[in-house]
Amino acid sequence: MGFTGSLILARTLVPLSELDPLVGQEVELVGHRDDQWQLAAVDGHAPDTPGWAAALVDTTTAPVLIAVVDDSDSALLLAASPGGHGWITVLNAPAGSAGRAAMADTRAMTAIAEQAVAWAVEAGHTSDTEAVLDALCAADRDNRAADTAFSEALDAGDLAAADEVVRRQISFIEVYVLRVLAVLGLAVPVPEGSWWAHLASQAHHGCSGSPDTALDAAARSPAAGRRSPDGRT
Repeated sequence: MGFTGSLILARTLVPLSELDPLVGQEVELVGHRDDQWQLAAVDGHAPDTPGWAAALVDTTTAPVLIAVVDDSDSALLLAASPGGHGWITVLNAPAGSAGRAAMADTRAMTAIAEQAVAWAVEAGHTSDTEAVLDALCAADRDNRAADTAFSEALDAGDLAAADEVVRRQISFIEVYVLRVLAVLGLAVPVPEGSWWAHLASQAHHGCSGSPDTALDAAARSPAAGRRSPDGRT
């Protein structure tokens, strides 16, 4: 099984686990930056994601981003800020869902990307709208392309090609979440040796053109452990 829970990005001087509404939750610090930004993972389904975001914005007086991950397969991104620069979208939305339909609407996705850029500005970072738009659409685009390539390989009886599609496909949506953070200028260094560092390494390989090089630090940070959910890459 993959990860089901929330990835929470917030700026705070104290550990996220000590802030309402996360007190009493199963919280793991994924990584942190020198400028007080922290990324934490909270296991399990959040009872009220918008409420969590609003409470954290009130407590930290800074922008907050929450990624609600479902079995490492899809992620709902919800961002809020003191200045009202909120936005919401879904990475790798299920077929037939409103999120999947939104991905096909270029104008709507561009508007979300512009809102995300405004959110990042309030967070103290300058981002490129086109890069953000690409990161928000990447999971849906990549998985559609992989599905097509896999079907074509099977139809052609080329099992080696089908295996190669499976081998190269990114199986964890958290990788795409980390890529979004990178293009927003908020990549978070992750301790080497952790499961999150493995995912951060994959995210970095897809963000080599990003101006923020914080993901490079994942390979240089002190070790911290996390279980590997399964054998997916």
